[in-house]
This record gives sequence, C-alpha cells and structure tokens, in this order.
Amino acid sequence: MLNLEDAIGLKVLLNDDNTLEFDDSVEVEKISARKFSDLATVVADESVQLSDEPAYLMYRNVRLATDEEVLRSNNIRFDLTVIPPAMIGDEFVKTSGHYHPMRPGTDVAYPELYYVVAGQATYLMQKRDEVGNIVDVLLCRVRAGEAIVMPPDYGHVTVNELSETLVMANWVSNSFQSIYSDYENLRGASFYIAKSSGYSSVLKNPLYEAPEYARVETNPVFVNDLKEASIYSYKDKISYLDFLNNPENHADDLKKNRLFV
Repeated sequence: MLNLEDAIGLKVLLNDDNTLEFDDSVEVEKISARKFSDLATVVADESVQLSDEPAYLMYRNVRLATDEEVLRSNNIRFDLTVIPPAMIGDEFVKTSGHYHPMRPGTDVAYPELYYVVAGQATYLMQKRDEVGNIVDVLLCRVRAGEAIVMPPDYGHVTVNELSETLVMANWVSNSFQSIYSDYENLRGASFYIAKSSGYSSVLKNPLYEAPEYARVETNPVFVNDLKEASIYSYKDKISYLDFLNNPENHADDLKKNRLFV
C-alpha cells in the first residue's frame, strides 16, 4: 500500500492490487477500466491474445465535495489513472491514445495537463496537419513529481515502460469528448514502444506517413510558483488552469519550447 496524499493533495492510497482507495472526504464521479481486449485495435501485433483483465483504471472527476462548485463553474475536471506494469506482446502496456477536438470558434484544440504521481510515464505525442498527415512526434519520459502539458493539436498515448505501477493525475476541460477513432483506424500511434533484447525500442508504425524518428524531449521543469505544491492544489489558483478552456488566449505559453510546465 502506498500513500499518495502528499503528491496528489487528496487522501488517496494505492492498494497492493493497484486500485485506489479514497478517504470519505473525496468524491469520485466515475470509475472505469480499459481491458486489454479493448486495446486490440491499437497494438502492433494483431495476433496477440488479449484478455478481459483490466489494463488500466480511470477515476474521473475526483474532488473534495467542498470543491464541486468551483470546478463545475470553471468547467474543469481532475482525474486519476493507474497503469500497472504489463506487456502486450512485445509492447509495453499503454493507453488507447486520443486527440482532442478544436475549441468551438477557434482553430486551436484543447490541451491537457498531466502530473506523474508515482512511477514514470512515457508520453508519445503526435501532431497532424490539416489533411491528417503527422508532421511532428514527441517522446517525453516524465518522472514522479513532474508535470507536462499535452499541447493543442497533439494526440497522445501514455506508456508504462517500468516494472512499477504508474499513477498519473490530469487536469482537463470538461467541455469535450476525446477522439479515439484516428488511433483505432491506424493501429495505434505513429510509433510503438516495445522491448527488444531487454531494452526499450521505439518502432515506427508502417501504416503512417510520419517523420522517421520521434523527437525526445528531456528534463521537464515547472515554470510557475506551484512547483512545491500538490497537483490538486491548482484548484486554489484556478486562473492557472484557464489555458485548458481557452487555449487560444495562451499561445505563447503553449509553444513547444514551453511544453513542460
């Protein structure tokens, strides 16, 4: 059992069975599991046998009851995701992958803020142009205690390459539904992360016309005064999260050279 309270800012335990246990003060709107069999359309090896066991668990709209109104009125949501270590054939366990839609009335897609609570997350992000071609691919390994912004127009997959459980938190606008079909139609992201001779390898998905290599970004850092605070405490400075709902007003902060927050 692992106490996650200091990192999250809520009374949460990671149980030995990789489920989360919440104090009575914490409310969770929805808990859902993505099964290994649900990932059949996004894995590299079509022949791999996938079970109906959970690949990862998603806890949606996690909050204190006293914060429900401020989160609702600001149209943002706080989620937690747990991805235990596993292999899918030669691939490391991963999320399905998705894009975010454009904010209505703009040409800018919604971003998302992720924070790694425990373990290490490998974020594989890809940007498509107006006709759907992949023009940029980023690979970022983010350790516990570090945060990262998924920039507008970048689809993203989360991979757990380690032998320990990954727990991550995210702040996101509550104004949209994620788009999964692009990943499902092309068997996942433009690159796969697999184990080869005992090491992680980044392998290109042949169904894509994409850059030959994924750019690797390292050393994410915070650039605001919440560096020492828990991720849930962002709700106390809600203006810091305005970029989630109004990304068109924060273009400078969302440029790739400010990718990490």
